[in-house]
Amino acid sequence: MQTAKPLARGQVRVSGAAGLFVPAGQLGTLLSQGISEGQSIKDAILAGQAYHLAEADAQRLLGVGLALAVAPPGPSNELMLRTGLLASHDLDVGLRLSSTSLRFDGKARLAHGGDPEDDSLPDYRRKSYDVALGVGLSRHLFKSPVLDALEIVQINDFSRWDLEVPVYVSLDVGDIFKLYGAPKYIYSRTSLDSRLVDFSRGGQDVTGFELGLPARVSSHFVGASVGVALGFRYVHLYAEFTGGYSACRPVLFGQERDLGGVTLYPAVGLAFQNPTPWGARSRSRPSSTVPENPGNTL
Repeated sequence: MQTAKPLARGQVRVSGAAGLFVPAGQLGTLLSQGISEGQSIKDAILAGQAYHLAEADAQRLLGVGLALAVAPPGPSNELMLRTGLLASHDLDVGLRLSSTSLRFDGKARLAHGGDPEDDSLPDYRRKSYDVALGVGLSRHLFKSPVLDALEIVQINDFSRWDLEVPVYVSLDVGDIFKLYGAPKYIYSRTSLDSRLVDFSRGGQDVTGFELGLPARVSSHFVGASVGVALGFRYVHLYAEFTGGYSACRPVLFGQERDLGGVTLYPAVGLAFQNPTPWGARSRSRPSSTVPENPGNTL
């Protein structure tokens, strides 16, 4: 919900957004496996035989279930506050609180072109493009309505941190239409509840199966966000779509499991910001000069 153009010093933007997280890869596997097992159950009933879930199929479902428990599909709401640090529009920072995480980020402008950022043109007539590099750090809040409803696992002691590096590119057509994109890489590290890890390592003595869990799990996301913003001056409506692939293959219950896959996140939001301070807008204004007058000599 932001373009490549940082805010100027003294500018503040407040935005709210709602999105829907869709782990399409894992949901597709779950749907396919569910259809297959449903057919097997039907065949067993028609044949008058007992139904048995094969160990390989059980392991596959277990992996999908774990992936959906850690990153459950569903809606997410967020509130973000941003402010500029330099009058030159070259650096800003933001704090975002969402249903699933708390995120702090900064964005530095690398390139700018187009009309000058001064008072020679009003905002709604100024056209420009920008490129910026960002970095963000997120702390996830493990609150899953699915797990809360099942009352099976308490994950209050789980810890997940994300390090995000996006590259923003945007085009501003006046202050009315904005088009932007941001390819990004995210490294995630999740630390599991130490009591659960210790308990899992002793489970083999009771069940005869390997139930060990790793103390930490790492994952890598590569994808991009694209979006548009429509508005005028101080209010803009955003529509954004993020998609990519998450790679995560930890060793769980004695086997390497694929907890990654394609993820999608459409979102819409509304942003409010104050006008650019006069001192920031006039930074590129040429200095005053005395007009030439051939009839006078100074």
